Amino acid sequence: ANMARKRKSQVEKVRDFLFTGKKLTAKTAISRFGVYRLAAIIYILRNTFNMNISTDNTKGYAVYSLTTS
Repeated sequence: ANMARKRKSQVEKVRDFLFTGKKLTAKTAISRFGVYRLAAIIYILRNTFNMNISTDNTKGYAVYSLTTS
Protein backbone atom coordinates (compact mmCIF):
# COMPACT_ATOMS: atom_id res chain seq x y z
CA ALA A 1 0.00 0.00 0.00
CA ASN A 2 1.20 3.47 -0.82
CA MET A 3 1.25 5.42 2.44
CA ALA A 4 1.71 8.73 0.63
CA ARG A 5 -1.81 8.50 -0.76
CA LYS A 6 -4.02 10.54 1.50
CA ARG A 7 -6.96 8.92 3.19
CA LYS A 8 -10.31 9.58 1.64
CA SER A 9 -11.89 12.72 3.04
CA GLN A 10 -15.32 12.53 4.66
CA VAL A 11 -16.74 14.32 1.63
CA GLU A 12 -15.31 11.66 -0.69
CA LYS A 13 -16.58 8.82 1.51
CA VAL A 14 -20.12 10.22 1.52
CA ARG A 15 -19.96 10.93 -2.22
CA ASP A 16 -18.79 7.40 -3.03
CA PHE A 17 -21.44 5.90 -0.76
CA LEU A 18 -24.23 7.86 -2.45
CA PHE A 19 -22.91 6.82 -5.87
CA THR A 20 -23.57 3.19 -4.89
CA GLY A 21 -27.27 4.10 -4.89
CA LYS A 22 -27.77 3.56 -1.16
CA LYS A 23 -29.66 5.95 1.10
CA LEU A 24 -27.79 7.73 3.89
CA THR A 25 -28.97 9.07 7.23
CA ALA A 26 -27.08 11.09 9.84
CA LYS A 27 -26.96 8.02 12.09
CA THR A 28 -25.36 5.88 9.36
CA ALA A 29 -22.92 8.67 8.50
CA ILE A 30 -21.72 8.78 12.11
CA SER A 31 -21.37 5.02 12.52
CA ARG A 32 -19.77 4.32 9.13
CA PHE A 33 -17.72 7.43 8.44
CA GLY A 34 -17.45 9.36 11.71
CA VAL A 35 -19.30 12.21 10.03
CA TYR A 36 -21.17 14.35 12.55
CA ARG A 37 -22.27 17.13 10.22
CA LEU A 38 -23.75 15.26 7.31
CA ALA A 39 -25.91 18.20 6.24
CA ALA A 40 -22.77 20.30 5.71
CA ILE A 41 -21.22 17.59 3.55
CA ILE A 42 -24.44 17.20 1.54
CA TYR A 43 -24.32 20.96 0.97
CA ILE A 44 -20.76 20.68 -0.39
CA LEU A 45 -21.69 17.77 -2.66
CA ARG A 46 -24.69 19.66 -4.02
CA ASN A 47 -22.87 22.93 -4.61
CA THR A 48 -19.26 21.99 -5.37
CA PHE A 49 -19.83 18.64 -7.07
CA ASN A 50 -23.23 19.55 -8.55
CA MET A 51 -24.70 16.28 -7.30
CA ASN A 52 -28.47 15.92 -7.48
CA ILE A 53 -29.17 14.69 -3.95
CA SER A 54 -32.72 14.37 -2.70
CA THR A 55 -33.79 14.73 0.92
CA ASP A 56 -36.64 12.65 2.32
CA ASN A 57 -37.92 13.93 5.67
CA THR A 58 -41.06 11.78 5.90
CA LYS A 59 -39.58 9.62 8.67
CA GLY A 60 -38.91 12.65 10.86
CA TYR A 61 -35.21 12.76 9.99
CA ALA A 62 -33.33 13.41 6.79
CA VAL A 63 -32.66 10.52 4.44
CA TYR A 64 -30.36 11.50 1.59
CA SER A 65 -30.10 9.70 -1.72
CA LEU A 66 -28.68 10.39 -5.15
CA THR A 67 -31.35 11.27 -7.70
CA THR A 68 -30.67 9.52 -10.98
CA SER A 69 -32.66 10.77 -13.90
